[in-house]
Amino acid sequence: MFCYHCQEAKKNVACDTTGICGKKADVSSLHDLLTYTLKGLAFFTTRAEAFDLVNDKTHRFIAKALYSMVTNVNFTAAEFVALIDESMRRRESIKQQFLAAYELKQGAAFSEPLPEEARWLSEQNTLDAFIEKGEQEGVQKALEWLDPDVHGLQECLLYAVKGLGAMAVHNLHLGIENQSHYQFMQDALAFTLNKDNSTDQVMEQLLHCGQLGLDAMQQFEQHNAERFGQPEPTTVHLDSWSNPAILVSGHDLQDIEDLLIQTQGTGVDVYTHGEALSAHAYPALKKYFNLAGNYGGAWQDQKTEFPKFNGPILVTTNSIQQPKKTYLQKIFSTGMVGWPDVPHIADRKPGQRKDFSALIDIAKNSEAPTPLSETSVTTGYGHQALQALVEPVATMIKEDKIKRVLVMAGTDGRHKERRYFTQLAEALPQNVLILTAGDNKYRFNQLDMGEIEGIPRVLDAGQSTGFCHIIEFLKSLQQQLHLDSLNALPLSFDLAWYEQKTILMMLALFSLDCRNLRIGPTLPPFFTENILHQLDARFQFKGIGEVEADLEAMLAGQ
Repeated sequence: MFCYHCQEAKKNVACDTTGICGKKADVSSLHDLLTYTLKGLAFFTTRAEAFDLVNDKTHRFIAKALYSMVTNVNFTAAEFVALIDESMRRRESIKQQFLAAYELKQGAAFSEPLPEEARWLSEQNTLDAFIEKGEQEGVQKALEWLDPDVHGLQECLLYAVKGLGAMAVHNLHLGIENQSHYQFMQDALAFTLNKDNSTDQVMEQLLHCGQLGLDAMQQFEQHNAERFGQPEPTTVHLDSWSNPAILVSGHDLQDIEDLLIQTQGTGVDVYTHGEALSAHAYPALKKYFNLAGNYGGAWQDQKTEFPKFNGPILVTTNSIQQPKKTYLQKIFSTGMVGWPDVPHIADRKPGQRKDFSALIDIAKNSEAPTPLSETSVTTGYGHQALQALVEPVATMIKEDKIKRVLVMAGTDGRHKERRYFTQLAEALPQNVLILTAGDNKYRFNQLDMGEIEGIPRVLDAGQSTGFCHIIEFLKSLQQQLHLDSLNALPLSFDLAWYEQKTILMMLALFSLDCRNLRIGPTLPPFFTENILHQLDARFQFKGIGEVEADLEAMLAGQ
């Protein structure tokens, strides 16, 4: 086993026996094989597009297969075997159609030039050489082609593409499809098969992926707002009530709506967990009285918090851990999430809702949640709420009442080093404004951070996809202050990375040429020393350090 997909890679090198996340060696190997078969499929889809041979089902399949490998989503070996089988079948079908179409066109008297892909093919001596390039050279041979820096950047590209695949599937469930996102995923997969890629070429791909990732987040957030209303700043209680209840973790607001409708009048409440906290800010969801509150913190605490909930738990989009025996009989998955022997709720059929009756039946016979907290937090600073603050925040910056805006977004995790984000928040001067999205906020959103002339010092934009609202707010702030770039703002980025979608956040900032980005608690292990030097030279990119030193540097604009 060799896996360094996430921030918790063993010794910040790689998990080599069993993943910290619970991934077994066989599933890790299946991930590698699925990735490689997807490269082979993309090798032909990117060329077959010239002959209009690739349908939407194949585009959706590739996005789904990429999403399946995002950290903490699916751990079921049989599902990866099925995905690998389908990938190979689709590859063979498209390959045969492409070869037939190419031979037909090559033999015909066309006056127009061949497509670029076919021209490249025609320069090869034989079709056999073309096929061999894409199919018969194995992973080890591929590593021999590449220098370590190109390989490290291409690993980053693969993980970012998996994050983009996850976003594409999230959007697909909302009825949104973007052909440019599908095309890029396939182009990027095929690109990694090239022998002669340079670091500059891979960086160009990474920057493009960052742009598309931000675009996918905006589409997701916009559609949620259209369906459920614009998020509103909302105080969410973290205590629990006397009714039995169902706990929902993940990003899917449709699942929460389905549960709220199906539990109305049953005496069963619904609580959110992790990034699902943001559901409380949407008018179409907060109107339900049985949306009781938020239970627990970020995803990594589920093994201690889920047993205390007492009722059934639904994990909707990601962040499942190996269930403990204390709640194994009460946890369910849905969507792409999967764990062996955990019951799975089937996808909704067109025009229908998912059937959550199994969870409701268990909830009716469960005890009420054991109280964990009696505090509250505020969320809901989506697009409209943040845009309403542009003018007053700009005024306070000009009047020196806000010295700095700090973006502390991203994903939480288990490492004790992540206490850094709590300590940093505690150490910040009172004139520093914090913007956050994702579940890293659980490191500081229960602190008493106060206000700056009526504006809360912590503005929570919601799920990790709410990162796009933060960027929109910063761009508006830049325009309001008549500045040449985002880098001219009194602005710092200190991101908590964990998995593929937080890699998209980092790349989005690179694509915007944002400087002085810190990321932690450790740097991605697939970045070589040379890569880090290049990123530092171009973006002043750096890892987190000691709280006092980082705070001093950020306040100095470094």
